[in-house]
Amino acid sequence: MPVTIAELEAVAARGWRAPEEAPLGGWLLRAAEGFTGRANSALAVGDPGIPLASALTQVCDWYAARGLPPMVAVPHPLGRPGDSHVDRFLSHRRWGVRPGPAVVMTAAAAGVARSGPAAEAELRPEPDQAWLGLYHYRGEKLPPIARRLLLSAPFQAFASIRRDGGTVAIGRVAVAAGWGGLTAVEVHPGYRRTGLATAITAALAGAAAGQGAASLYLQVEEDNTAARALYARSGFTSHHGYHYRIAPGPG
Repeated sequence: MPVTIAELEAVAARGWRAPEEAPLGGWLLRAAEGFTGRANSALAVGDPGIPLASALTQVCDWYAARGLPPMVAVPHPLGRPGDSHVDRFLSHRRWGVRPGPAVVMTAAAAGVARSGPAAEAELRPEPDQAWLGLYHYRGEKLPPIARRLLLSAPFQAFASIRRDGGTVAIGRVAVAAGWGGLTAVEVHPGYRRTGLATAITAALAGAAAGQGAASLYLQVEEDNTAARALYARSGFTSHHGYHYRIAPGPG
């Protein structure tokens, strides 16, 4: 049976859990010292249980208490953010869209596991120092809290490919509720376009399948056409989109 946007977003939230979480009706408030949008935004899925204006006041107060900008993650049908009544409400109140809207893609785990030479990758239950050294979120070095998020799922595995004495490709898979979520797929600039991303993706898919996950998901920025094409070749198709709305500043 097809998975809904709300169902898939709930699964994805279990694969990347912030140290601080609080429910707001059907919404989920998350904070992790500012590291990654998903771990520092209110996931607006379902009904917050109170009028939207009151919900936004609570969101603003919760993030202000943690020294973070109030931000709401808004999932929506592909190419149609206006279909979300939450997004329309935020837009009317001048909440801006953060750069880098994304697409969530899905695939069958077994098919992706067969899409590349997965045997080349080494899998570990925790990231080693070389893995962490290659992972650069938005081009930045990792803060100390990153490791806590990387190990926050019910199950996760970390894939590495080593060549010429160093780690040249990495990726992470988190498994929850029968789904495997792929994150942090990265290849050293000197080894790109050599099939390593496909090999890492296949290895992560195999690890997810080994934990009983029949399906996979991942998030990729809309304008990253090269990555979207690579994942499409591995068997992924686009499921839905999302972006972040950030509260307007004072004045």
